[in-house]
Amino acid sequence: MHLPFPDPVEVVGGVERFSRDEIVAWLERTGRGNNPEAGLDAPALSVPEAVSLEELVVWLCLASLTGDELAATTTEQRTDKARDVDPGDRMLLREIASTWPAPPTLRFVDGLLDASYGPGEALDRLHRSRAGRGSRDLTSDAVDLVRTVAQACALHLDPEGVPLVHAGSATSATLALAPSFTQLIVPGDTLDVRGMRRRAAIRGIETVERAAAPRARFLSAVGETVDSALELVDEVVLDLDEAELAVIVGPAAALCDELHGTQEQRRAQTLRAEGLAVALRLPRGMWREAHRQALGLWVCAPGGFTQRPLVADLAAFDSAERDLEDLASDVTAALARVRGRAFRYLRPHDLPAILSSRATVVPAGARAIRLATADTGRHTAAINTATLVTSELIRPFDVLAEPAAGTMLLRRRSLGELSDQGHLRVLRGSRIHGDHADPAGSVPVLSATAPHGLLRLDPFDATQQYPRAARTNAGDVVFTDRPHPAAVVDDIGGALVAAPSKILRINPKAGIGPRAVVAIVNRLPRAPSEWKTWSVPILDTAEVDRLEEVLAAAAEHEATLRRHLEETRNLVTAMIDGVAAGVVTLATRTTE
Repeated sequence: MHLPFPDPVEVVGGVERFSRDEIVAWLERTGRGNNPEAGLDAPALSVPEAVSLEELVVWLCLASLTGDELAATTTEQRTDKARDVDPGDRMLLREIASTWPAPPTLRFVDGLLDASYGPGEALDRLHRSRAGRGSRDLTSDAVDLVRTVAQACALHLDPEGVPLVHAGSATSATLALAPSFTQLIVPGDTLDVRGMRRRAAIRGIETVERAAAPRARFLSAVGETVDSALELVDEVVLDLDEAELAVIVGPAAALCDELHGTQEQRRAQTLRAEGLAVALRLPRGMWREAHRQALGLWVCAPGGFTQRPLVADLAAFDSAERDLEDLASDVTAALARVRGRAFRYLRPHDLPAILSSRATVVPAGARAIRLATADTGRHTAAINTATLVTSELIRPFDVLAEPAAGTMLLRRRSLGELSDQGHLRVLRGSRIHGDHADPAGSVPVLSATAPHGLLRLDPFDATQQYPRAARTNAGDVVFTDRPHPAAVVDDIGGALVAAPSKILRINPKAGIGPRAVVAIVNRLPRAPSEWKTWSVPILDTAEVDRLEEVLAAAAEHEATLRRHLEETRNLVTAMIDGVAAGVVTLATRTTE
């Protein structure tokens, strides 16, 4: 039965708009879509027009704290409920009493809670929605890094734990850090402070207005201009008590890079208090709304702490080189002012040099000085391992070609024609979830663009999770035509194939072998094309076998060359690292 897609209910600015209920009903009746729970998720996606993020947070907070549906309540009932949960008007009462929401707004909040796994996830959905565009959320990697530094500061202040003081505007980073501290202090009564308390209440985090020292402060100036960020940083640094430390995250342009004119003077004035203990430039991509903008991080102590802050450019380290535990150790040692310690990331930077005209706080590429060591094992082992391959003689690859006897008519067929004639069969790949991967598994998952396999599955998991998935036979071709043609031969068989790659199973009587097909496909233009249109020559059976044998030898020769090239690169890297570390010297070969 044909079920046409619903018609739009209106057109606004040239954009068609549809009824949510009609779309959900159409998905359920046709079985289309990748989300079987679209009916549950749909209410959380239809953010009302012209309603601000903060207004939605207000109503979400009320619904979360009362546990009641809001759509069926009156204005007086909602005000009474707000007074019950917020008798001191610390976050909610005045906003509820002065706001008259439209019914769709309240229905949206009720639906959002129904579609979410608790109020915390509902808040996350709000921040990811259209209403939350422009939010100042950090990525999970950035939050982990900031949490590591903040925990190191807390450990330095008191191993038994300290409270966290929130500064600045509302930020999800503060809420992510709060569970690592004894209390969350949110002082004041500004709009940002009330928004912060609402978000904490939604997540079930209790807030207080004051607590005894020692304390750690956290300020996020992410998304601020350089001028406003410098002003916020100056306020926090100058306000630090003797038993406090501050962790500050903001644009690297303000915290790390070269400044000019009045901006440079304002930052220099803050730094002259000698409170900067650690300064880090973070890798790019740690702010969700601006992946290309680099962030900086400061750890500050009360004035007169040091004239030699420790700095590092974490962007100079590969992701595999960044270890959060080592970073925490570096920060702890910097705060304790341990002398004679070898740092993993940090290196000292003289404050007078930073204060000089237009100087940078964190020079690009700054990293800890590596001391030479007598242990040459690692470097020499890497060199020796690489030379075991590069010193091997590469067996020549030669092919004896002779003129063919007589003449023959050159025949070509498209893969579509061969499929129609029953000479080949195409099987769909399966969508494989990465969470099911098992490094010790024995079932490989192949892809045309990953010849060595994407991942491996446990055989029991593969049978249970993907019972209908097709598996390869030895000699099958794994191919794809999107985003460009690519193919590889599976010589072993028994593998699953990750979509959009497919399995091409060729009949021995097709007149073409799998390696010839792979070679032809991989030499097609790197542009999307329909696999059925790919043309291959049709050969005699004897020629197919001989060509496949030679192509297998050619593939083995190419793999040997690639292995030598890879190990040559490894050898060059190992030699440079070993000589630069002062633990390896290269002997000059002499010829007689």
